[in-house]
Amino acid sequence: MRKAGASRAGTPPWVSLGIQATVALLVAIGVAASFGRAVFVSDFATRAEPLRQRILHALDRDDAFGAERAVDLSIFDGRYGAHPLATVLHILPGGLFLLLAPLQFSSRARSRFIQFHRWSGRLLVLAAITAALTGLYFGLFMPFAASGESVLIALFGSLLLYCLLKAVVAVRAREVARHREWMIRAFALAIAVSSVRIVRAVLDLTLTPSGFGPRPMFVIAIWTGWVTTLAAAEIWIRYTRYHPPVA
Repeated sequence: MRKAGASRAGTPPWVSLGIQATVALLVAIGVAASFGRAVFVSDFATRAEPLRQRILHALDRDDAFGAERAVDLSIFDGRYGAHPLATVLHILPGGLFLLLAPLQFSSRARSRFIQFHRWSGRLLVLAAITAALTGLYFGLFMPFAASGESVLIALFGSLLLYCLLKAVVAVRAREVARHREWMIRAFALAIAVSSVRIVRAVLDLTLTPSGFGPRPMFVIAIWTGWVTTLAAAEIWIRYTRYHPPVA
């Protein structure tokens, strides 16, 4: 009999490989962004702007907001530069969580190194809480896209904290399957930050030349990236959920 929380038997290899590749890509984007912001706390987005301009030029796309771009970048980067401690407490724990959390879902690693799994799990929950709280700090008190961003950051940040709480309660009650499901949701909410970056890049290339502003675009990217990533996680949870055979 298959253990609770195990993957559904007969999952096509290409499905598992596709999921692993997608997660690896999103983790790489998130960790790279965290590293970049850690090195260039006050001007990371500004330093990346020449690359964006080259991509737009190569695709023969015009930046309708080129004149205001320097001001927008200064506002976006400035909030991190003005609060370096909060920035570090956001990006370093967040990057650590993205990098190591996938190992927690490995049944092989979990069965062979159960004590490491438990202690690293505690560390990662603490890291995720720290990253979520500092993310709420920036999103609520220094939003780049005004109230539209604040509402979404409050919603998804609170949801991340709720999922972490439910995961901890479940594992303390020895409900391993429920713990796994809530940690998948928490990981999806964290890794969705990378999805937001991908969506924002696509929207930038397609909508900026037509005059669509960066702030509403940022709000749309947040909403789209988080909802799609969380929906994908929920589909996977339901697909792999164990159901006892009917007598």
